[in-house]
Amino acid sequence: MKRTILSFVTLVVLGLPATALADTLTFQAPATGANQGSGGAQQFDLDHHLAYTWRIDNVNLSGKTITGATLTFANIRNWDSNANMLFIHLLDTAKNAGVASFQDAPANQAPVTSIADDFAGTLYNSNPLVNPGTANTFLASPSFTTTAVPYVYTFTGAQLQILSAYFANQNNIAFGIDPDCHFWNNGITFRLETANNVPEPATLALLGTGIGGFFLKRRRKQVEV
Repeated sequence: MKRTILSFVTLVVLGLPATALADTLTFQAPATGANQGSGGAQQFDLDHHLAYTWRIDNVNLSGKTITGATLTFANIRNWDSNANMLFIHLLDTAKNAGVASFQDAPANQAPVTSIADDFAGTLYNSNPLVNPGTANTFLASPSFTTTAVPYVYTFTGAQLQILSAYFANQNNIAFGIDPDCHFWNNGITFRLETANNVPEPATLALLGTGIGGFFLKRRRKQVEV
């Protein structure tokens, strides 16, 4: 019996996974434009006259660890062959839920030739989509041709830690996106990979103590008999 119980303890402790119940959380940005150019039904119309925030709310990651994250722009291309840049930032939060935007270039300006990031430097300090002091992490600033391609940004390990800290603040994060030219696309998707936290050493100690106590109690009963 002693050998059986000790074997059981060993199996329980060794059998506890480092992580368990991995989940994939997927968030699709709401469509902001009609089906035009090479854009599809779920198009997020990245107009070069605007800058955007996309806030993702009510994500409770208590007891979980973020193990990976990607931001995907489906079939994205520039509307012409002019120089272009798509600025992408991760924000602690944004003023507005869902998608919000503000006009950062005159409506009659076509093409928009200035390339400046509304989520950086002095422009960020006056950006009406965020409150002063909002935490901000630059992610990428890719450029595109007139040929549609999938663009996938994969978060680094350091950025996953920042992402976790941002979510822990108030269960939401936001993306700041400033298109400096007009980018047709078929939508933006954010995917989050999570796993349950590893059991604490104290928890394992309690488990071992409980099973050990059970063994001693059983042994005493056998002696009394």
